[in-house]
Amino acid sequence: MSLSPSRIPARIAIALVIAGPAHAQQIVELPVEDRLLDADFPEVYRVGGGSDWELLTTVTSLGFDANGNLHVADLSGDELEVIVVDPRGTLVRRFGRKGEGPGEFRDATEAFALPDGRTVVPDNGHFAYHVFAPGGSFERMVRYPGVGPNHNRTPAETPARNPRLRMADRWSGDLILRVTRVWEVQIDSVTREGAIRIVDGPLQVLRLHLGEEDSREDTVSAVMSRDDEAGFQTQFLFGPLPGGAVAISHSRDYAIRITGPTPEVTRILVRRLAPRTWTDRRLDEYTKYLQGGFREAAAKGEGVAANVGGIDNLISRIGEARFTGDIPLIEALETTWEGNIWVGRVPAGGFPDLDFETMLSGTFAPSQDRPRPRRSAPIDILTPDGAYIGTLPSAVMPVAFGPDGLAAYLEINELDVPEVVVRRLPAGVR
Repeated sequence: MSLSPSRIPARIAIALVIAGPAHAQQIVELPVEDRLLDADFPEVYRVGGGSDWELLTTVTSLGFDANGNLHVADLSGDELEVIVVDPRGTLVRRFGRKGEGPGEFRDATEAFALPDGRTVVPDNGHFAYHVFAPGGSFERMVRYPGVGPNHNRTPAETPARNPRLRMADRWSGDLILRVTRVWEVQIDSVTREGAIRIVDGPLQVLRLHLGEEDSREDTVSAVMSRDDEAGFQTQFLFGPLPGGAVAISHSRDYAIRITGPTPEVTRILVRRLAPRTWTDRRLDEYTKYLQGGFREAAAKGEGVAANVGGIDNLISRIGEARFTGDIPLIEALETTWEGNIWVGRVPAGGFPDLDFETMLSGTFAPSQDRPRPRRSAPIDILTPDGAYIGTLPSAVMPVAFGPDGLAAYLEINELDVPEVVVRRLPAGVR
């Protein structure tokens, strides 16, 4: 038995190909041998685990502005608060609350720091983005694309409410967004009543332009999904680069595609590492990894996986699955303020690091990926034009990069409370 993408959490079952007309692409061959780098980065400060403003609940997004201030979005129940600390870890400001007034949130879960110090908060309840000035005061509200002044549409009629992963472009001040699933309306032929579900694809990277009252989304890249006989999903990863470019990874092999500012792929950075195929032993190890991960997430109350018949049914079907083809080589991708690309590789003999809690709670709901503690793994550092700087042999991928080598990591302490740890990277790897 093999599992199709529609029968298990979507992040386990998809393969991607580039859509659109063929065009010239520069193929850059990267060295095969690792050039090892030092991964000992000194700690600058940490936030969380304390009292008052330092006591975090659920960190939903992290980002730096150009002054090195860290913007932390902390969600407690359905209340979102934005906490801003300076490069020494001292509280600068905190703002945000639930409500109907200007700058108050109906349904907001994340916040994004723009380079100039402003903060943008998407609000699915208002169908709009809240923009806060560098001092934290409310500046304006910008409607989602296609939303008029007197909005009364359903979520399915508002594409900007589709599940998406957002991040700030630290050069343009725009937001860029990855869309992996969309709302779909089904109308009963007899009752004519409608129902909404979320389906895979089309998979896109979009650029969001914030105007004074309205916003616009332009396509940076588009890929189409296809069912994989093995029911295995490659990661769909992206990060902004200078000049409107974007680095994208969406294949099992080691290939980083550089697009922008047009949707065309202009360069592909290729590292021809040895493929890893499925053996009986690897299949058995991966099956146990999946089953254990989902059971642990379910025990924490992270969703019930109702659309796959419950956790026990999911565990049983995973045990019957047979995967073929190669194991993906890349599991993470981030870009730095200096414009370099950090590529997180799947450790030799291992499997992609999956976020089981998010998969169970968010696979069939309009939620985005949230930052989480990451494991140590090899990380390659590249430049957009294809220079290979070297490899951190065993390092943790930062959740957010900042100016002057700042990098933010998320940890969970012994009291099960999130802490944000900021370290400083040496000049050679920024």
